[in-house]
Amino acid sequence: MRKIAIISDFDGTISRRDIGHHFFGTFIPDRERWLELLEQWRMGLISSRECLEHEMTLVRADREDLDVFVNGESIDPYFKDFIDFCERRSIVVLITSDGLDYYIDRLLMRFGLGYLEFNANRLRLADTALEGVEFPYFNAMECTRCGNCKRFHLEKLKSKGYLTVYVGNGYSDRCPAEHADIVLAKGELLDHCRAQRIAHIQFENFRDVERELTSRFILHSGNISL
Repeated sequence: MRKIAIISDFDGTISRRDIGHHFFGTFIPDRERWLELLEQWRMGLISSRECLEHEMTLVRADREDLDVFVNGESIDPYFKDFIDFCERRSIVVLITSDGLDYYIDRLLMRFGLGYLEFNANRLRLADTALEGVEFPYFNAMECTRCGNCKRFHLEKLKSKGYLTVYVGNGYSDRCPAEHADIVLAKGELLDHCRAQRIAHIQFENFRDVERELTSRFILHSGNISL
């Protein structure tokens, strides 16, 4: 038997949509320049770190605008039940995001999940101004693709003996999905797994994740029997 750790993306996986992407799309007036940045990122010409840094210079919004925007966002309706499911079985849950910590923290607090551990890029504020982004989990030695190296967090849990279950939907989830023991995928990550023949389980919401864990594996209070 092995201990289980769930490592989950946030934007578009836990949240109903990619909050960072839609925020920038709403508050960057130079849409042509923004779309050009996104295309360069998707083509691998710039990293997500470089993309985020450039996006922040183009944003015309302050903290109040961000707060109002985030207040209109929501999370997967089954996520809180999934956390209860994991807590009853002593399963570790770690949220890891290449988005911004500010809106993740606000949303988790609003839905009574502010105690959950997460890591993300850090929004830097100066009074009410959105001053920039810091990257405390950037891994310049091994990966320059993402601002927050999700594989680093996954490998850290693996080194402690955990069986790692990765849940994600996007571009920044490709790397950890290639190294996780079990992958649950949707969206762009699902397409990537299919194209690269990465073993995966398709899901739509966290009720599916819970159902897959209980139907495929025998769970014993934080441990798994294959």
